[in-house]
Amino acid sequence: MSGLPDKPTDPTPASASAGVAFVAVFGACIAGSTDPRQTAPLLLEAIGLTLLIGGGLLRRRRYRLVGSAVTGFGFIVATVALGASVTLSLPLSPLLILLASGSGTLLVTLGVFPVYGRFARSFTTAGVALVFAGVTATALIDGAPLWRSTVAVTMVLLSWDTAERAVTLGERVGGAAETRSVELAGAMASSGVALIAIILTIAVSRIPAIGSSIGGLALLLVATTTFLLALAHFPQMPTPRQ
Repeated sequence: MSGLPDKPTDPTPASASAGVAFVAVFGACIAGSTDPRQTAPLLLEAIGLTLLIGGGLLRRRRYRLVGSAVTGFGFIVATVALGASVTLSLPLSPLLILLASGSGTLLVTLGVFPVYGRFARSFTTAGVALVFAGVTATALIDGAPLWRSTVAVTMVLLSWDTAERAVTLGERVGGAAETRSVELAGAMASSGVALIAIILTIAVSRIPAIGSSIGGLALLLVATTTFLLALAHFPQMPTPRQ
């Protein structure tokens, strides 16, 4: 017996994996941005989401009033930044891509640093799907360089993997359990696979015979599939003990 409760009283997603998921999904949005006007709203949104995360951590340390105020302010900053993007006179496709990526980042953050843990997995799944749609549309419509598309897609998948780990650990052992070593080991393994996928895709894309846009898209899809298969075949993470 592990001595762990069947139903943790605090099923908050594990914080280390949650942090990696946030950084990865934001990195995917930046890597997938081809218009400089897309970057400013994303950076401002990231500031707001960082405040939201900080407020959540304060609440968990029993500074509930201050934490709630910081969380609310961060949420307002993030949503205003996202809403204000419609005033930037962007063409329709970059605007829709920005809104999808920004909304997805917001949902992932609300999933791994939840105000209400009940919807953590639903938020992360929907958020990752939106960001993936955004970066894929950038590759197909806006003709983003292959290296940017490869990095963006791989970072989305890394975010999905670490977000799932964060939520699963929270459901199994609770947010108060010591899981940092398990989280870091999983994040390092996933990051290693991601880096290999990026390097191989970019290296093979430099072969002249397959340097066309269709070949590049095919390589991107192959790298995505390889990354997913590698993640699916990782050994199950051990259950941490208290």
